[in-house]
Amino acid sequence: MAFFAISPPLFFLSLLIISSTFFSCSSKDKVKERKSRDAGLAVQKEASSFLKKKTAALDSFFSSLSKSERLAQLFVVNLEGKKEFSFVEWIEEGGEKKPLIPGGYIFFSFNISKKPEEIAAFTDSVREFAAEHGALEPFLCLDAEGGYVNRLRGVAGPLPENKWISKNLSVEDASFIYSLNAVQLRSLGFDLNLSPVVEVQNESNKEFLNGRSYGSARAAVGYGSAALLACQKNGVAAVLKHFPGNNSVDPHLALPLLDYDYDEFFRDVLEPFAILARNKPKGVLMSHALVRVQGFSKDNEVPASLSPFWIKETLRGRAAFDGLVFSDDIFMAALEKNGYPSERAVKSAVLAGVNCILMSEKRFLNEWTIVKKLYDGDEKFRTAADDSAKRILAFKLWAAILEWN
Repeated sequence: MAFFAISPPLFFLSLLIISSTFFSCSSKDKVKERKSRDAGLAVQKEASSFLKKKTAALDSFFSSLSKSERLAQLFVVNLEGKKEFSFVEWIEEGGEKKPLIPGGYIFFSFNISKKPEEIAAFTDSVREFAAEHGALEPFLCLDAEGGYVNRLRGVAGPLPENKWISKNLSVEDASFIYSLNAVQLRSLGFDLNLSPVVEVQNESNKEFLNGRSYGSARAAVGYGSAALLACQKNGVAAVLKHFPGNNSVDPHLALPLLDYDYDEFFRDVLEPFAILARNKPKGVLMSHALVRVQGFSKDNEVPASLSPFWIKETLRGRAAFDGLVFSDDIFMAALEKNGYPSERAVKSAVLAGVNCILMSEKRFLNEWTIVKKLYDGDEKFRTAADDSAKRILAFKLWAAILEWN
């Protein structure tokens, strides 16, 4: 058998050539890596600087607002009118009569004209009123879930209910339909849609949800993600609902009581909402239900919408949600007839971590006055209210209601 040998000098020369080539390549790679790392650090530094400036500008703007304006941001109320805005509440401040404009307005079916051009003119009139009075512009929202819960069903293109969509369409096709719906909403002047419903359907809630659910946890995550991303990519904020769920007791009429076992809760409630939270929905709407989970829940006697455990510890902590937290309508019987009239509900909601207090009423002067008194006399309440107002201002920046220079 023959062996090929390399003489010692030639061997070391070959080794030197191979080594120099290796180290040359390695050196080039390191230079590339260093340049890439430096570029990445530069971008990161620039982004960090931008965020700091943006935060500083937002803090400065917040400081420029009066206490009245700050606290009005916490309310989302119904409004008068259908074709033209009719303002209903005024306050005296600094010797002047000023409009008490909430952070947002919610439109119901009786606020919606049958003509798209009249809807657009109406939403424009709300913004024009705020501008004329030097007031902070409210965001405009409605429920456009699809199916029978859709304030625009007589005006805009048909939007099927969630159950039909999950059974008949792919996620991609659903995304296309939701994108078209968002374009319609935006063109009519709306900033935010209280949708999609992402509750998993089960035996206890199917009567109440009645087609509003996508079905399984997998369907809720897949189609819910498609809905919220399509909505927000087209400039309309999405609000997931209702956390941490409902049963077949209608909260408009009575207080729902939910009993989950530990595994069911994590599989069908917490995990789906946590996955969906990664897509950065602008809001989550809380349910008014009393929720009990064996071996987990603490606030067993407090409705979820008024509970620090469900909002701060669970939704923000465990599910890592960082957007706006909405209460459901505080005038529902679930609260009003169970020890939480609006005066008590607003205090509990703010302290629990609710940012947007939803009200079906057109007037909120009474609730605003209560919040104002609490703000002056309770440091913990003041801190919570300021945090909520800043979150709402940040959202208005995203929605181009406010502009950053």
